[in-house]
Amino acid sequence: MPGEIAPVVIEGYASKLILKRYSFSPIYYANKDELDGLFSRYMHNGRPPKNQGEALAVAKTMCDRLIQDRVNLNSYGQVSVAQQNMVEILNGYLNELHQRSLFDFATLEFELLNRLQNGTLQAWINGINTLLIDEYQDTNPLQEAIYFEIISAVSPAVTIVGDDDQAMYRFRGGSVELFTQFSSRCLSATGMSTRRINMVSNYRSSSEIVQFYNSHISGDPHFAGARITPAKPEVVSTRRPLGMPILGMFRDGKAALADALADWLQTLLANRRMIIQNNNAEYEITLAGEGDLGDFVFLAHSIEEIIFDRFNGNAETRFPGYLRDAMSLRGLRVFNPRGRSLRTIEDVQQLLGLLLLCIDPDGERTDQVRPTYEARYFLSQWRDAASNFISQNPPPANDGGLSNFVNEWQRASRGHNRRFPLDWPVLELVYKLITWIPAFQNNPEHQVWLEAITRSISSAGMASPYGMQLYRTDAHRERSRESFIRDALLPIAENEVDVDEDIMPSVPRNWLQFMTIHQAKGLEFPMTIVDVGSRFSRNSPVQAFLRFPRNPSSDVLMEDDVEPHLADPLRSGRTPLDRSFDDLIRLYYVAFSRPQSVLMLVGDEKCLAYGRGSRLTGAIPNMALGWNRDGTWPWRQSVTGRRTPVRVNAPLLLI
Repeated sequence: MPGEIAPVVIEGYASKLILKRYSFSPIYYANKDELDGLFSRYMHNGRPPKNQGEALAVAKTMCDRLIQDRVNLNSYGQVSVAQQNMVEILNGYLNELHQRSLFDFATLEFELLNRLQNGTLQAWINGINTLLIDEYQDTNPLQEAIYFEIISAVSPAVTIVGDDDQAMYRFRGGSVELFTQFSSRCLSATGMSTRRINMVSNYRSSSEIVQFYNSHISGDPHFAGARITPAKPEVVSTRRPLGMPILGMFRDGKAALADALADWLQTLLANRRMIIQNNNAEYEITLAGEGDLGDFVFLAHSIEEIIFDRFNGNAETRFPGYLRDAMSLRGLRVFNPRGRSLRTIEDVQQLLGLLLLCIDPDGERTDQVRPTYEARYFLSQWRDAASNFISQNPPPANDGGLSNFVNEWQRASRGHNRRFPLDWPVLELVYKLITWIPAFQNNPEHQVWLEAITRSISSAGMASPYGMQLYRTDAHRERSRESFIRDALLPIAENEVDVDEDIMPSVPRNWLQFMTIHQAKGLEFPMTIVDVGSRFSRNSPVQAFLRFPRNPSSDVLMEDDVEPHLADPLRSGRTPLDRSFDDLIRLYYVAFSRPQSVLMLVGDEKCLAYGRGSRLTGAIPNMALGWNRDGTWPWRQSVTGRRTPVRVNAPLLLI
């Protein structure tokens, strides 16, 4: 508005940093037991956060939820001490944003609604004649209120597009009920009636694939109550049948599965065609003239390659990690920059360690910012990685090479180099250091990691008193370097910085891309490989939430905790456990509908086990493999006699 300071919209990491420093940290550590008790409800394992980074992530999600769901904060805060603490965290965060003329995405939406309601945007909305809204199934209540304000004010022509079967962003605040109840909610809020048009033609996938995911979405009778009414017709493929069934590859263990899949891909790429035989039938897969790994995609609920039980031990390699290794052994490359935490990647450790050696050669400034034990562990690892890298004298070695460059910076950081400029942007130092680590210049995964690092540094500059500049004069020399360590490096060491989906470059044609199912939404590929069970070798309760929930999901619990404090009831039509099952069904519906011509499901062979004895023990319930939430499994063929089959009769061509 005229006369106001122009506001700035901040992204993920910058908003988390402001929340952490000016609101979250002091309140969290003063009320840790109470808040950990609340946060444990929103952790997948039901346990308190393992570290500050996990607690901060939950707190930021809750802040967004309280804003986007338009929660009555007075009512919400009266329920418990922890919820009152959460309101205080949110209010402190909002106050700091206001003082700095900053908005995150949720507060930007909130400000837009306020200005629509107080009439200050009337001149702007008078020019709106048509309102087109896509992906409405992932709308949140705050966004709905914005749309209804515009509709009520100027009565534009309105078209919303969505598919409740593809609602998959509950964890980000999306409320599918706003879509399934749109007609009644729009009429109540604006007085406008609606007309529904069912779009059933599918131009992407073969009829075999469409038939398979139609069967998936309609297979569980209990899911019908979650879908829009009156019921919509099934999707119909406009493509002719290809004669290619849905493929399945299941092996005993992650290593065997990774080897089998990598072998299969290598053979197909080498021969350009493959004949798959099944009894008397033959099915052919042929790569087009320029076909390569870029025509394939590997989808999974999670694409993490290695997980640590604690930050420094008990490493577990997940299937994407096994598959990367198996592909590498065969000369095939994968693109999965989100597969590992930034703080554990060797080349990233070298780069961050070089930064530390340059600006804090003696470690005293690191001590001044009081890192947690976890952060100190990784800061030390980075230093060791950088020192070892320097000892290798990497090229270019002219003018003393990397060792001399670091020594000159260390002299400046100790105040002994008067030729050093009065100030130096940290980002310039980063880009200078990657001269000695060329992978950051020419490797697509490294480029993503570099982008994540530089974005976090730039974002930290918006909340840091020195703006990520390093100064030469005595007092500012110390403080500017401490500020960089505290605001840019510690969050990476504490695992608070993620590789965002929106910084993915175009993937080279000869790399196999790993993507989460959420990340693949809206995309299509000639062939899609979906991991439906590489982690499931037994019916363990620990990972039941990923395949057959025994308890409501953490996202559903967060919804239910705020539901009593909404102006109107929104999610009372389905039980918490049903909504958790519904989300899994929708997730794999999206995955199964990505391919154009070939769909392959992969997993542990025990996922297809029929079960033993009269109680069919040993079977692993999994909604991605045709189970119903009542525990029945239509893939189980009827048997006579005393002996049960080893595995079910899956509607897949097993290879």
